[in-house]
Amino acid sequence: MRLKNKVAIITGAGGGIGRAAALLFAQEGAKVVIHGRREANTRETYEMVRRISQEVIYELGDVRDEADMKRLVERAYDDFGSVDVLFNNVGVGYSSPYVLGPLVDIPTEDWDDVMNINLRSMYFTCKYALPIMMKQKSGAIINCSSINGVVGCGADSYTATKGAIIALTRQLAVDNGKYNIRVNTVSPGATETPMIEDLLDEQDFLDQWSNMPIKGIVEPIDIANAALFLACDESRFITGQNIVIDGGFTIS
Repeated sequence: MRLKNKVAIITGAGGGIGRAAALLFAQEGAKVVIHGRREANTRETYEMVRRISQEVIYELGDVRDEADMKRLVERAYDDFGSVDVLFNNVGVGYSSPYVLGPLVDIPTEDWDDVMNINLRSMYFTCKYALPIMMKQKSGAIINCSSINGVVGCGADSYTATKGAIIALTRQLAVDNGKYNIRVNTVSPGATETPMIEDLLDEQDFLDQWSNMPIKGIVEPIDIANAALFLACDESRFITGQNIVIDGGFTIS
């Protein structure tokens, strides 16, 4: 098992990529700490993971709230005795009620909320997880960005956060390598999650993605598999990197 006895916190685990990662990490022996905002969705993921392993807990909270994120990390440490993996997966995008772009059309409050959910939340989780990892002299942090952080895809506020996540990842990797803490990013292309479900009925969207070298839409398990690799010891000399999972969209 690639994550045997490792404690893994996963934010945004009520569905999509976070749920796929929670199930996969449990299958690989991790003690999983599930975080979500919605009780029903988060509880559903928890029950699914419990069919694989009893070593799972869940915590509800708002990633915009520092106290909630502090409590999440403290709960993981108090219940399981360490924090070995942090998968910062939470985020809002195309399915959200926020205006995402062009920039001149974005209300200030929408800009702030997207920043707070997508980027500031990672500041909170890292702020409280890193001291534990420093003390342990080990840890792996995986931050979920997007192809929007690599190439211009519109959605200006969303794109700004995703580019910032990649930059933050690089700096955290430099700062914390001396503690044997690795920090990497996964950047999904269009992934079959609730975030883009409305777009899957639009022919223009499907035509755009049909032009990539590998045809089709990315699935949550594809991202979870990349996160698993970056979380486990097989990637022990990989840090500060951005793994793009998009079927070749950004190179074509």
